[in-house]
Amino acid sequence: MLAGMALVTSGLSALPAFAAGDFPREVTDALGRRVRIAAPPQRIVVVFPSNVELAWALGLEDLVAAIGGRVRWPESACAKPSIGGSLGYSAEAVAAYRPDLVVVTPSHYSALGLVEAFERVQVPSVVLAHPDLPSVFRNIELLGRAGMEARLQAVSQALDGAPRRSVYLETAAAARGAFQTMGTGHYANDALQWAGGRNVFADLQGSQQVSAEAIFVRDPDVIISLQQVPKDPALIAERPGWHSLRAVKNGRVVVLERSHKLIPGPRQIEAVEQYARALHPERFA
Repeated sequence: MLAGMALVTSGLSALPAFAAGDFPREVTDALGRRVRIAAPPQRIVVVFPSNVELAWALGLEDLVAAIGGRVRWPESACAKPSIGGSLGYSAEAVAAYRPDLVVVTPSHYSALGLVEAFERVQVPSVVLAHPDLPSVFRNIELLGRAGMEARLQAVSQALDGAPRRSVYLETAAAARGAFQTMGTGHYANDALQWAGGRNVFADLQGSQQVSAEAIFVRDPDVIISLQQVPKDPALIAERPGWHSLRAVKNGRVVVLERSHKLIPGPRQIEAVEQYARALHPERFA
Protein backbone atom coordinates (compact mmCIF):
# COMPACT_ATOMS: atom_id res chain seq x y z
CA MET A 1 0.00 0.00 0.00
CA LEU A 2 2.84 2.41 0.80
CA ALA A 3 4.77 1.70 -2.38
CA GLY A 4 3.42 4.73 -4.25
CA MET A 5 4.28 7.07 -1.40
CA ALA A 6 7.76 5.60 -1.17
CA LEU A 7 8.44 6.41 -4.80
CA VAL A 8 7.74 10.08 -4.15
CA THR A 9 9.52 10.41 -0.81
CA SER A 10 12.63 8.38 -1.58
CA GLY A 11 14.72 11.51 -2.08
CA LEU A 12 16.51 13.09 -4.98
CA SER A 13 18.84 10.18 -5.56
CA ALA A 14 16.16 8.51 -7.72
CA LEU A 15 15.26 11.60 -9.72
CA PRO A 16 18.17 11.95 -12.18
CA ALA A 17 16.98 8.84 -14.06
CA PHE A 18 13.85 10.65 -15.23
CA ALA A 19 14.86 14.27 -14.95
CA ALA A 20 14.58 17.33 -17.15
CA GLY A 21 15.73 15.73 -20.38
CA ASP A 22 13.27 12.82 -20.14
CA PHE A 23 10.50 14.50 -22.13
CA PRO A 24 8.19 14.03 -23.91
CA ARG A 25 6.72 11.30 -21.72
CA GLU A 26 3.49 9.39 -21.37
CA VAL A 27 1.44 8.73 -18.24
CA THR A 28 -1.66 6.58 -17.77
CA ASP A 29 -4.54 8.29 -15.97
CA ALA A 30 -7.62 6.99 -14.11
CA LEU A 31 -9.54 6.43 -17.37
CA GLY A 32 -6.74 4.28 -18.77
CA ARG A 33 -5.81 7.03 -21.24
CA ARG A 34 -2.17 7.35 -22.22
CA VAL A 35 -1.48 11.06 -21.98
CA ARG A 36 1.54 12.56 -23.69
CA ILE A 37 3.23 15.42 -21.81
CA ALA A 38 5.64 17.17 -24.14
CA ALA A 39 7.60 19.12 -21.51
CA PRO A 40 7.57 19.73 -17.74
CA PRO A 41 4.37 21.72 -17.08
CA GLN A 42 4.65 25.35 -16.02
CA ARG A 43 0.97 26.44 -15.97
CA ILE A 44 -1.36 23.87 -14.43
CA VAL A 45 -5.12 24.20 -14.02
CA VAL A 46 -6.29 21.93 -11.19
CA VAL A 47 -9.96 21.01 -10.75
CA PHE A 48 -11.51 19.57 -7.57
CA PRO A 49 -10.46 20.05 -3.92
CA SER A 50 -8.65 16.71 -3.58
CA ASN A 51 -6.49 17.43 -6.61
CA VAL A 52 -5.74 20.93 -5.30
CA GLU A 53 -4.68 19.55 -1.92
CA LEU A 54 -2.50 17.00 -3.70
CA ALA A 55 -0.81 19.71 -5.78
CA TRP A 56 -0.13 21.85 -2.71
CA ALA A 57 1.19 18.91 -0.68
CA LEU A 58 3.71 18.27 -3.46
CA GLY A 59 4.83 21.92 -3.45
CA LEU A 60 3.42 22.66 -6.91
CA GLU A 61 1.50 25.81 -5.96
CA ASP A 62 3.83 28.11 -7.93
CA LEU A 63 3.03 26.12 -11.07
CA VAL A 64 -0.76 26.34 -10.62
CA ALA A 65 -2.32 29.01 -12.81
CA ALA A 66 -5.94 28.47 -11.69
CA ILE A 67 -8.15 26.12 -9.69
CA GLY A 68 -11.71 24.81 -9.98
CA GLY A 69 -14.31 23.50 -7.56
CA ARG A 70 -15.27 24.43 -4.01
CA VAL A 71 -11.76 24.70 -2.65
CA ARG A 72 -11.47 25.78 1.01
CA TRP A 73 -7.98 24.53 1.87
CA PRO A 74 -5.11 25.30 1.78
CA GLU A 75 -5.78 28.98 2.38
CA SER A 76 -3.16 30.03 -0.18
CA ALA A 77 -5.01 28.00 -2.81
CA CYS A 78 -8.12 30.10 -2.28
CA ALA A 79 -6.16 33.12 -3.51
CA LYS A 80 -5.62 31.50 -6.92
CA PRO A 81 -7.89 32.47 -9.83
CA SER A 82 -10.96 30.26 -10.04
CA ILE A 83 -12.51 28.76 -13.17
CA GLY A 84 -15.74 28.16 -11.23
CA GLY A 85 -17.36 24.77 -10.85
CA SER A 86 -20.74 25.00 -9.15
CA LEU A 87 -22.43 25.54 -12.53
CA GLY A 88 -19.98 23.53 -14.61
CA TYR A 89 -16.74 24.35 -16.37
CA SER A 90 -16.07 26.34 -19.49
CA ALA A 91 -13.20 25.35 -21.75
CA GLU A 92 -12.90 29.01 -22.76
CA ALA A 93 -12.50 30.06 -19.11
CA VAL A 94 -9.75 27.49 -18.62
CA ALA A 95 -8.02 28.42 -21.89
CA ALA A 96 -7.74 32.03 -20.69
CA TYR A 97 -5.07 30.86 -18.24
CA ARG A 98 -2.99 29.28 -21.04
CA PRO A 99 -2.54 25.89 -19.30
CA ASP A 100 0.00 23.33 -20.41
CA LEU A 101 -1.59 20.69 -18.17
CA VAL A 102 -5.18 20.29 -16.92
CA VAL A 103 -5.88 18.01 -13.94
CA VAL A 104 -9.51 16.90 -13.40
CA THR A 105 -11.49 14.18 -11.64
CA PRO A 106 -14.36 11.91 -12.74
CA SER A 107 -16.25 13.02 -9.62
CA HIS A 108 -17.16 16.17 -11.55
CA TYR A 109 -18.80 14.99 -14.76
CA SER A 110 -18.79 18.50 -16.20
CA ALA A 111 -15.03 18.68 -15.68
CA LEU A 112 -14.57 15.63 -17.89
CA GLY A 113 -15.85 17.74 -20.77
CA LEU A 114 -12.60 19.68 -20.54
CA VAL A 115 -10.64 16.56 -21.48
CA GLU A 116 -11.99 16.32 -25.03
CA ALA A 117 -11.86 20.09 -25.54
CA PHE A 118 -8.18 20.31 -24.65
CA GLU A 119 -7.27 17.15 -26.51
CA ARG A 120 -8.40 18.94 -29.67
CA VAL A 121 -5.87 21.74 -29.09
CA GLN A 122 -3.16 19.30 -27.90
CA VAL A 123 -3.07 20.46 -24.27
CA PRO A 124 -2.66 17.37 -22.07
CA SER A 125 -5.31 16.68 -19.46
CA VAL A 126 -4.94 14.05 -16.75
CA VAL A 127 -7.90 12.47 -14.93
CA LEU A 128 -7.19 11.48 -11.32
CA ALA A 129 -9.56 9.28 -9.30
CA HIS A 130 -9.19 8.71 -5.56
CA PRO A 131 -11.44 5.70 -4.71
CA ASP A 132 -8.99 4.19 -2.20
CA LEU A 133 -5.69 4.90 -0.45
CA PRO A 134 -3.48 3.08 -2.99
CA SER A 135 -5.04 5.31 -5.67
CA VAL A 136 -4.14 8.39 -3.65
CA PHE A 137 -0.52 7.20 -3.49
CA ARG A 138 -0.46 6.48 -7.23
CA ASN A 139 -1.77 9.97 -7.93
CA ILE A 140 0.90 11.48 -5.71
CA GLU A 141 3.50 9.69 -7.83
CA LEU A 142 1.90 10.67 -11.15
CA LEU A 143 1.35 14.36 -10.40
CA GLY A 144 4.44 14.69 -8.26
CA ARG A 145 6.77 13.51 -11.00
CA ALA A 146 5.47 16.06 -13.47
CA GLY A 147 5.58 19.00 -11.07
CA MET A 148 8.87 18.17 -9.39
CA GLU A 149 10.62 17.67 -12.69
CA ALA A 150 9.29 21.00 -13.93
CA ARG A 151 10.90 22.75 -10.98
CA LEU A 152 14.15 20.84 -11.44
CA GLN A 153 14.22 21.79 -15.10
CA ALA A 154 13.65 25.46 -14.22
CA VAL A 155 16.74 25.31 -11.99
CA SER A 156 18.70 23.49 -14.69
CA GLN A 157 17.80 26.14 -17.26
CA ALA A 158 18.75 28.98 -14.92
CA LEU A 159 22.15 27.37 -14.31
CA ASP A 160 22.88 26.54 -17.95
CA GLY A 161 26.55 27.33 -18.55
CA ALA A 162 27.20 28.35 -14.94
CA PRO A 163 30.44 27.15 -13.29
CA ARG A 164 30.02 24.37 -10.73
CA ARG A 165 31.07 25.96 -7.42
CA SER A 166 32.65 24.02 -4.57
CA VAL A 167 30.56 24.11 -1.42
CA TYR A 168 30.77 23.09 2.22
CA LEU A 169 27.34 22.24 3.61
CA GLU A 170 27.28 22.59 7.38
CA THR A 171 24.39 20.81 9.06
CA ALA A 172 25.54 21.34 12.66
CA ALA A 173 28.35 23.06 14.55
CA ALA A 174 29.52 22.02 18.02
CA ALA A 175 31.14 24.43 20.46
CA ARG A 176 34.24 22.22 20.70
CA GLY A 177 35.10 22.82 17.05
CA ALA A 178 33.54 19.77 15.43
CA PHE A 179 31.23 20.25 12.47
CA GLN A 180 28.63 18.05 10.82
CA THR A 181 28.27 17.67 7.06
CA MET A 182 26.99 15.25 4.41
CA GLY A 183 28.86 13.18 1.84
CA THR A 184 28.03 10.86 -1.05
CA GLY A 185 25.05 8.57 -0.58
CA HIS A 186 22.97 11.27 1.09
CA TYR A 187 20.09 13.17 -0.53
CA ALA A 188 21.60 16.50 0.58
CA ASN A 189 24.67 15.74 -1.53
CA ASP A 190 22.40 15.01 -4.50
CA ALA A 191 20.53 18.27 -3.91
CA LEU A 192 23.78 20.24 -3.98
CA GLN A 193 24.70 18.64 -7.30
CA TRP A 194 21.31 19.54 -8.78
CA ALA A 195 21.86 23.09 -7.52
CA GLY A 196 25.12 23.52 -9.43
CA GLY A 197 27.46 22.76 -6.55
CA ARG A 198 30.35 20.39 -5.93
CA ASN A 199 30.36 19.09 -2.38
CA VAL A 200 33.91 19.39 -0.99
CA PHE A 201 33.20 16.38 1.23
CA ALA A 202 31.75 14.18 -1.50
CA ASP A 203 34.58 11.71 -0.83
CA LEU A 204 32.94 10.90 2.51
CA GLN A 205 29.88 8.69 2.94
CA GLY A 206 26.61 9.86 4.46
CA SER A 207 26.50 12.06 7.55
CA GLN A 208 29.98 12.80 8.87
CA GLN A 209 31.73 14.89 11.52
CA VAL A 210 34.65 16.95 10.20
CA SER A 211 37.23 19.29 11.72
CA ALA A 212 37.89 22.92 10.94
CA GLU A 213 41.29 21.86 9.59
CA ALA A 214 39.63 19.58 7.03
CA ILE A 215 37.42 22.47 5.91
CA PHE A 216 40.46 24.77 5.61
CA VAL A 217 42.26 22.22 3.40
CA ARG A 218 39.26 21.98 1.04
CA ASP A 219 38.74 25.78 1.02
CA PRO A 220 35.24 25.93 -0.57
CA ASP A 221 33.96 28.67 -2.86
CA VAL A 222 30.71 28.82 -0.86
CA ILE A 223 29.68 27.90 2.67
CA ILE A 224 26.03 27.00 3.29
CA SER A 225 25.12 26.64 6.95
CA LEU A 226 21.79 25.05 7.87
CA GLN A 227 20.52 26.38 11.20
CA GLN A 228 17.32 25.78 13.10
CA VAL A 229 17.14 29.50 13.87
CA PRO A 230 19.25 31.31 11.24
CA LYS A 231 21.86 33.68 12.66
CA ASP A 232 24.06 36.34 11.09
CA PRO A 233 26.52 34.74 8.60
CA ALA A 234 29.18 37.09 10.01
CA LEU A 235 29.33 34.87 13.10
CA ILE A 236 30.82 32.09 10.96
CA ALA A 237 33.51 34.44 9.70
CA GLU A 238 34.42 35.19 13.34
CA ARG A 239 35.36 31.58 14.08
CA PRO A 240 39.12 31.19 14.72
CA GLY A 241 40.98 30.93 11.42
CA TRP A 242 37.87 31.02 9.24
CA HIS A 243 38.71 34.49 7.92
CA SER A 244 41.29 32.83 5.66
CA LEU A 245 38.71 30.77 3.77
CA ARG A 246 37.93 31.76 0.19
CA ALA A 247 34.18 31.78 0.85
CA VAL A 248 34.58 34.16 3.79
CA LYS A 249 36.95 36.50 1.90
CA ASN A 250 34.49 36.71 -1.01
CA GLY A 251 31.39 37.12 1.13
CA ARG A 252 29.97 33.77 0.03
CA VAL A 253 28.71 32.52 3.39
CA VAL A 254 24.97 31.78 3.38
CA VAL A 255 22.79 30.75 6.31
CA LEU A 256 19.54 28.92 5.51
CA GLU A 257 16.79 27.62 7.74
CA ARG A 258 17.40 23.93 8.42
CA SER A 259 13.73 22.77 8.61
CA HIS A 260 12.82 20.46 5.69
CA LYS A 261 16.27 20.43 4.09
CA LEU A 262 17.22 17.37 6.12
CA ILE A 263 13.94 15.56 5.57
CA PRO A 264 13.91 13.23 2.52
CA GLY A 265 10.50 14.27 1.23
CA PRO A 266 8.92 16.21 -1.64
CA ARG A 267 10.25 19.51 -0.30
CA GLN A 268 13.77 18.48 -1.30
CA ILE A 269 12.88 20.28 -4.54
CA GLU A 270 12.60 23.49 -2.51
CA ALA A 271 16.00 22.72 -0.98
CA VAL A 272 17.51 22.43 -4.48
CA GLU A 273 16.03 25.81 -5.40
CA GLN A 274 17.41 27.50 -2.28
CA TYR A 275 20.84 25.91 -2.65
CA ALA A 276 20.96 27.07 -6.28
CA ARG A 277 20.23 30.66 -5.25
CA ALA A 278 22.93 30.46 -2.58
CA LEU A 279 25.50 29.04 -4.99
CA HIS A 280 24.59 31.12 -8.05
CA PRO A 281 22.73 34.26 -6.90
CA GLU A 282 23.60 36.05 -10.14
CA ARG A 283 21.42 33.56 -12.07
CA PHE A 284 18.34 34.36 -9.98
CA ALA A 285 18.58 38.14 -9.70
